[in-house]
Amino acid sequence: MSKKRSSAHSPLLLSYQQRMLRAIENHKYSIFMYARQTGKSFAVALFAVMRALDRQNHLVAIISPTERQSKELMEKVKRHIEFFRIVGAEYGEGFFEDTKVSILEVRLPNGSRIIGLPANPEGVRGLTGDVILEEAAFFKDGFKVYQAIFPSITRNKDFKLIVISTPNGKSDLFYHLWTYSEGKDLWYREKLTILDAQKEGLDIDITALRNGVPSEEVWRAEYLCEFIDEAGAFIPYELIQSCEEDCKEQDIRRLQGDIYIGIDIARRHDYTVIAIVERLGSVLYLRNLEILKNVPFSDQFEIIRALAGYARRIAIDETGIGMQIAEELSRLYGELKVTRVYFSAKTKEELATRLKTKFQDKLIRIYPDPDLREDIHAVQKVVTEAGNIRLDSNATDGHSDRFWALALAVHASIEGERKVYIPPYFATSRRAEIRHGLAQMV
Repeated sequence: MSKKRSSAHSPLLLSYQQRMLRAIENHKYSIFMYARQTGKSFAVALFAVMRALDRQNHLVAIISPTERQSKELMEKVKRHIEFFRIVGAEYGEGFFEDTKVSILEVRLPNGSRIIGLPANPEGVRGLTGDVILEEAAFFKDGFKVYQAIFPSITRNKDFKLIVISTPNGKSDLFYHLWTYSEGKDLWYREKLTILDAQKEGLDIDITALRNGVPSEEVWRAEYLCEFIDEAGAFIPYELIQSCEEDCKEQDIRRLQGDIYIGIDIARRHDYTVIAIVERLGSVLYLRNLEILKNVPFSDQFEIIRALAGYARRIAIDETGIGMQIAEELSRLYGELKVTRVYFSAKTKEELATRLKTKFQDKLIRIYPDPDLREDIHAVQKVVTEAGNIRLDSNATDGHSDRFWALALAVHASIEGERKVYIPPYFATSRRAEIRHGLAQMV
């Protein structure tokens, strides 16, 4: 394959994507703060393919926050490979026919490889080649990952480091590299907001996009590329993401540990959240969130009752319109199993503090989910003029329902630690199919 072949002039690339590829080619270190939905992963995946084509026995390592995200970016790499294979076949080029593709690795006939890896310091240590840090602001152990991979890049003057991400506060690796690289000749540094991308040809409806973003803070961080100060957040992003892992399980019948359920009943727009938590050892795992939107109360109760049969203990918000469901659950299962919680300012502070402690002690795991992450982060601790402490939410609906459902589930687990044996009561057989949940109601 000729090195003269360049993707920078491809009509498939927008001008800023072409600029990204030229900058990477001309700099050893480059960092890109690009807004979401601008095609940055598409462009950097293309760089990885072109780089592997141009060099014999070369390694391009793409490091992402989680294994799932590594797989997603590697899928973009494979699509580029497939495109080249089809085009090459039309011109009698059979180079790509012998390319070997697996879930997290592409091995080209010239001996070069492209691999996708999750951001694990031990897993990335010892790499030798180009390194791409994708969504670096969301690495759980970002500084340790950087420490592990940096010697690999410096072994050869031609090896490159490419860092791409949207911002995520001011305490992570990406913020450190972004501020460090300012004014440094060795670094190429570029910021691209969603508004900039639209001006350069990105076909996107900004108004529709803005209306779909859950909060002003998310819009400013992920689309306007601003580093949002974490000072006001009760649980900061870094702490939230340190406890994220792929632990979702939608079928409650598969769970083997003690199950605890927290229920935040709707107070606006008929919106109820059910958090299902499993205890394994000393760690609580959020397995699923049932989101009931525009579901009648009678149907909500049937859904809750079907899930409650599997739980060791339940904590439910009985404030306002939640009182009826709370009373019915208590009557059905008894007060040893059902804890009814009235949301006063003092109670909310206790629930929130207990949840935060679980995050600080790394005794809780939640699955990566943008809406859940934003609901948790949106809760803020405010000191009033009278010196009282109040917990507010800057979420779009003003409630952070997922936060409170999770806090209630944690509360249920703490209550369950009492020396009272509460046998699980199964309203239906574990073998019976669960026919409840939002997916079946819409």
